[in-house]
Amino acid sequence: MGARWMRFVRGWPRALYRQWPLLVVLICFAVGVALIVTDHWRRGSMVIGGATGLAALMRLVLPERVVGLLALRGRYVDAAVTGLAGLAIIVLSLVVAPA
Repeated sequence: MGARWMRFVRGWPRALYRQWPLLVVLICFAVGVALIVTDHWRRGSMVIGGATGLAALMRLVLPERVVGLLALRGRYVDAAVTGLAGLAIIVLSLVVAPA
């Protein structure tokens, strides 16, 4: 177990580097969730929608070998569905009346 564990520990930074697009999107999502938790739900929702749009843009622009786990289906299908979801989140956060 010791050798396997050390290989895992040494390979962890390399795995994070290979998945940097997903890591950037997840950090943006975490910022959005933190804003929502601190009672800034509209800003947080906008950040989450922007992060989703960023994921769509990355999926559209980055090559297959770089995009990593953001790739699910074809390039244009992923970009269109993710972009529409991000746009819907932003529109809904703007439309909902404040309490």
